[in-house]
Amino acid sequence: MTPVELPPPSTALLMHESAARIRAAAEKARAAMATNEYWSVGWQRGVANAIGGDEGDLAALFTPELALHLADWLDEQAAANARRGELFPALAVAITAELTNPTP
Repeated sequence: MTPVELPPPSTALLMHESAARIRAAAEKARAAMATNEYWSVGWQRGVANAIGGDEGDLAALFTPELALHLADWLDEQAAANARRGELFPALAVAITAELTNPTP
């Protein structure tokens, strides 16, 4: 059988998949917060305490609610491009690239 080479996925598809990945992680985090007493201190304090240092402070800024807003925005950008040919904002492309490129 001859292997079939498919074209690479579109940026809009990758952006939509990135949004889905963010949304799934945010929803899992919110569900965990609802059932785990540790999170009674709140997201920002809990993450900063769990990770520690400047890294924890940075991670704590990205709440599940913020993640859901970001996922919605990425989906809106992907849809605007696919439906109307609108250009992607540079930030949306950068986020998509970060989430779809394997980290060494």
